[in-house]
Amino acid sequence: MKEVLRVITNNERETRGLGEFFAKEVLDFSSAKATVIGLEGDLGAGKTAFAKGFARGLGIQEEMKSPTFILMRAFRVPRKNKMFLHFDAYRIAGAKEFLQIGFKNLLKDSRNILFVEWADKVASILPKNRVKIRISHLKKDRREFIFYG
Repeated sequence: MKEVLRVITNNERETRGLGEFFAKEVLDFSSAKATVIGLEGDLGAGKTAFAKGFARGLGIQEEMKSPTFILMRAFRVPRKNKMFLHFDAYRIAGAKEFLQIGFKNLLKDSRNILFVEWADKVASILPKNRVKIRISHLKKDRREFIFYG
């Protein structure tokens, strides 16, 4: 994958704002299959804060909680014929477990936006044409986001 963008945020508000901005861009994506966004980064890097901003950018008003213990949360995108499916692969043993929840079928539907935290744990089953975002914790509340496509 090729690096296409590098952004530094200085606090959680900016991290959420970046997620919100990116979501609005994703809504304009057109694809024959699901749009897949994979987030990678250490514990506490800012994946969930970015996800909360992303959901807000899609117009989702519900409180965003990390799906760490339930693996996936699904949300209808308001005023769009789309679904936002937020996955957290932190607690899974490997890609096979993701397949058991029907992930391959979800990939087939172009109305789905599949957002996967800890995507590096399931990279072997993710499509090559996904967006990969690597988040690094810098000093204090600063984060570096590298977008690959």
